[in-house]
Amino acid sequence: MKYEITNQNILKIKADILVLGLFKGSKFKGSAKLVDDRLGNALKTLAEEEKFDGDKGKSIYLSATFGRISAKRIILLGLGEESAFSAHVQRDAGKTVGKKAASVCSSICLSKELVDGVKDIGPFVEGLILGSYEFDKYKSAESAGNKIAKLIIASSKIKDDAVSKQIERAQVLSDSINFVRDLVNEPPVYLTPTRLADIAEEVAQEGNLDCNIFGLDEIEKRGMGGLMAVSRGSNEPPRFIHLTYTPKKKPKKYLAIVGKGITFDSGGLCIKPANSMLTMKMDMAGSAVVLGAMKAISKLLPNIGVHGLISASENMTGSKAYKPDDVIKAYNGKTIEVINTDAEGRIVLSDALSYAVELKAAEIVDLATLTGACMVGLGSYTAGVMGNDKKVIDKINRAAERAGEKVWQLPMDDELRGELKSEVADMKNAGSRWGGAITAAMFLENFVGDTPWAHIDIAGPAFSERAGALTPAGGTGFGVRTIVSYIMGT
Repeated sequence: MKYEITNQNILKIKADILVLGLFKGSKFKGSAKLVDDRLGNALKTLAEEEKFDGDKGKSIYLSATFGRISAKRIILLGLGEESAFSAHVQRDAGKTVGKKAASVCSSICLSKELVDGVKDIGPFVEGLILGSYEFDKYKSAESAGNKIAKLIIASSKIKDDAVSKQIERAQVLSDSINFVRDLVNEPPVYLTPTRLADIAEEVAQEGNLDCNIFGLDEIEKRGMGGLMAVSRGSNEPPRFIHLTYTPKKKPKKYLAIVGKGITFDSGGLCIKPANSMLTMKMDMAGSAVVLGAMKAISKLLPNIGVHGLISASENMTGSKAYKPDDVIKAYNGKTIEVINTDAEGRIVLSDALSYAVELKAAEIVDLATLTGACMVGLGSYTAGVMGNDKKVIDKINRAAERAGEKVWQLPMDDELRGELKSEVADMKNAGSRWGGAITAAMFLENFVGDTPWAHIDIAGPAFSERAGALTPAGGTGFGVRTIVSYIMGT
């Protein structure tokens, strides 16, 4: 996205749309008053008719200015309480503009009130790109698409070098999030484990990352019994993906980010009801976040090394499918009694987590659309965080706060550990329905050893069945900002 900084009179700036802001309860002043006066109080009249008072998330749109100012259209954004203005409000404001303007506007002008009082315009730009997102790859009708090409910043206080870095970082983050959305939205007939591995190789090539892909023979040879077992019911072979980012200077440590990559989940022999199978293309969202984060950090260049690990498979019902009562030997040698074949994500993650330990990662964080129980407890917009190390969990919580993504820590309640006790193996792969998100995390804990580790259950916020005011239907890209913030802040 190109940008221009100007101190030209706001009435004379040529743009497809002029964006103004108003805090809750504020009177029309500054740029808003100048524009409203020139338009014969049209903005103020429309605001009164629509009962617009600057409430956060609300806006009014003027589709024509009839040549009275140089901008063709106007959007007036409600910014909420001035005391609560933050990067998150900026990002949401950008999303509002993106949703309204992307298909009709190539140039957008921000008035000084939206930029002079902030340290970083990046969140607005991020929101602008995210708000313009649309997944129309498989529609026969041609889409108008995103036409936004230029951002004009009306300010005499903003410095060009600062803006350049802010916009560049925002572009990197938002492009990575939209990349994750595309992956999650891709139909499972096309996004197989093999195709996911091909995309990982493309990400590696683009970002100059090291890439190692294990096929079926190598997975079996290495003893990745969890991934092998889950993949047996499908004609699509599994893949194990290992991307590595290494900074120019010798890193003091490496982190491991691990993602669940179930490209379609039928439930296996414990088959899901038909309605529950809908949207199960999103069961690889954790792996998509890993790829999106690796894509971003290859451009943001943190000073620590990062391993991105993905266990990719389908969970299907073929004649060789793994069965309830089976016993599986995982990569670290521990045995798992299969209670429910629909609790497959934790089984494929077991191998990836053990592999991360073998890499001597200083910290491990995994992301997975792991349990419906987490959605029952926390709803559709909040991820659950659990782990064996308070410092790592606190880092994730702080990173999520900076990123504007909702997470909530759940307790690793020792009284629930008995749910996973098996009479024939080291553990069961599932307990009862009570505390299901927690017992799933406790299962994973068996494969991280003493390595500091946090597990993020993104089952709720990774996918939205309906479009919201600020979010698209389908993949949301949740988790990328948090993981990138965690990596950059470690």
